[in-house]
Amino acid sequence: MELEKKIRSKTAILIVLAFGLYIGFNYWNNIMGIFLKVYNLIFPFILGGCIAFILNIPAGFISKKLLGCSDKGIGRIIKKHSTGISIVISFFAIVGIFVLISSIIVPNIIETAAILPKTFDNSTKAFQKWMDSNTKLSSSIVNLVNNMGIDWNNIFNKAKSIIFNGIGSMVLSTLQAATSLASATVEFILGVIFAIYILAQKKRIGIQFKKLLYAFTKKEKADSILDILKLTNITFSNFITGQCIVAAILGMMFFVVMMLLSMPYALMISVLIGFLSIIPVLGSAIGCALSVVLIVMVNPIKAGVFLLVFLLIKQIEDNLIYPKVVGESVGLPSIWVLVAITLGGKTFGVAGMIIFIPVFSVAYVLLRKEVYIKLKQKGLQIE
Repeated sequence: MELEKKIRSKTAILIVLAFGLYIGFNYWNNIMGIFLKVYNLIFPFILGGCIAFILNIPAGFISKKLLGCSDKGIGRIIKKHSTGISIVISFFAIVGIFVLISSIIVPNIIETAAILPKTFDNSTKAFQKWMDSNTKLSSSIVNLVNNMGIDWNNIFNKAKSIIFNGIGSMVLSTLQAATSLASATVEFILGVIFAIYILAQKKRIGIQFKKLLYAFTKKEKADSILDILKLTNITFSNFITGQCIVAAILGMMFFVVMMLLSMPYALMISVLIGFLSIIPVLGSAIGCALSVVLIVMVNPIKAGVFLLVFLLIKQIEDNLIYPKVVGESVGLPSIWVLVAITLGGKTFGVAGMIIFIPVFSVAYVLLRKEVYIKLKQKGLQIE
């Protein structure tokens, strides 16, 4: 009888799996279309949840400090409204940091963009002067071009056509970008509002979730799910904190070295690289490319020196700072941090790099716990 039940159960699983594979192979595009529509519909709430999670890190810290206030006078009022005060302080602190970073970076980029035409003209004049001083070389180049039989009128007409078509496409792209920006702004505002509601009601939401979980699952399973969620929350919080610490250390290292070497844009470049390094691996590389472009407009030799400085500091960060701070904060060995970054980047790009490290950490801790349980049950102790 017991054997028949197991056979029926396995047969039912195989039938459901086969049916699922059939639907998946034949209607994959339709299924993905439905998922995409559902995702677009609930995206503001997903965004709100992410914002709430990030805000909860400083808000939780501030709330604990506020709860330590006196029970008399204004301290009593602060303790009573500690949640709301901590949310407001955290929100404006993060917005203030973004505004401060923008006020340092944006004006310097605009200034550099303004001097680009002048720099280009100077480079052109220098090249022309060099050509004039080397008449034999310049005449050889002119003769070579003339002997190639190039139809310059045809090239000019094609270039003009491409430019005009490009202007039309650019105008259309600008309109589409403006529409997308407006839509993204509305979704972001909705996400922020939803995040504030989540943080304000997080205790009540947590109690309601626990009630649902214990009502519809066995106690042991509910306890296990809550333990995994708690571990995930701690891991993601530690990862974000560690990533910010690494960004701050990297920014300060660049600032000190660039000031000692009297490099231009020391403060702006330090802030730029530190801010972008929140994105693992790729962020600091983008910051380096932008910094080299900025410095080369002022002094090409110092741009080369900066590149050497960047490679040196990056080696220190990759081999010492990042694995030590981020790896230890998420409980993940250095080699698995590298694996997580690589797989995350290959799978989901920048978002994957950020998400995969804490995900790998949770999986690593759970697997390690299960391995030790199995070894204990078998009475094995492997060194």
